[in-house]
Amino acid sequence: MLDKVINNQATCAKLKKMLEEKGYTPVEIKEMLHLESVQSVYKWYATARGKGTSMPSVDNMMRLAYLLNVPLEDIYVTYEILF
Repeated sequence: MLDKVINNQATCAKLKKMLEEKGYTPVEIKEMLHLESVQSVYKWYATARGKGTSMPSVDNMMRLAYLLNVPLEDIYVTYEILF
């Protein structure tokens, strides 16, 4: 049986690229998502570089998709695994 799994690193890399293309800075993202600290955004960016495993929550991913004006599915990168 095949199942899809989110690739954290590839998803964060894609998200980082999309946000940068729109001109959003980590501080602006922190403010728009009402995050406690900009460190959350930097942790996502570290995951994009293979230096962590932090991902935005599903709620924040939905907000980011709205900000980027894309469907949520366009942000996630998945791969298939065999059970």
